[in-house]
Amino acid sequence: MSKRKELSYKWVIIGGGVIISLYFVMRLLLLGGVETSIVASFGPEKGGLVLAGIVAFVSYFVGGILIGIFSPGETVKEPALATFMAILPNAMHTVLWHLQYSYPLGGALIGLATTFVIGILMAVAGAWIGEKVQGRTVEKLREDGELPPPKPSNDSN
Repeated sequence: MSKRKELSYKWVIIGGGVIISLYFVMRLLLLGGVETSIVASFGPEKGGLVLAGIVAFVSYFVGGILIGIFSPGETVKEPALATFMAILPNAMHTVLWHLQYSYPLGGALIGLATTFVIGILMAVAGAWIGEKVQGRTVEKLREDGELPPPKPSNDSN
């Protein structure tokens, strides 16, 4: 039985930054004509959902893949927490905006809960694919006991 890998807060923070960056890059790429044509093609409600789906797919799923590829060891918890960290500022802004303008919170809270669940699932699925792309690294082989631990260095400077 392999020992449980500890959570890497470094990769939670890096992953949150990757997800937030991908979100803003997608929003910038979809500005103007692209956004307008998607909304015109699908209608206001469906077009908005299509735009949200495109942005969510790239930011959460592709972000999860990048975290899985580049972070060392087994990474499942890190992308989930990174997604939570990336969604939290948006959730706080949405709730505060609704409170400030006295809009009912019911629909917003359902939307935020859906965003949390789908975002975390997409990031974890992406990280799983990223792990498969990354392959069996030396660290993973050592965790599984297939390689001996590294020899201590003889730094006698």
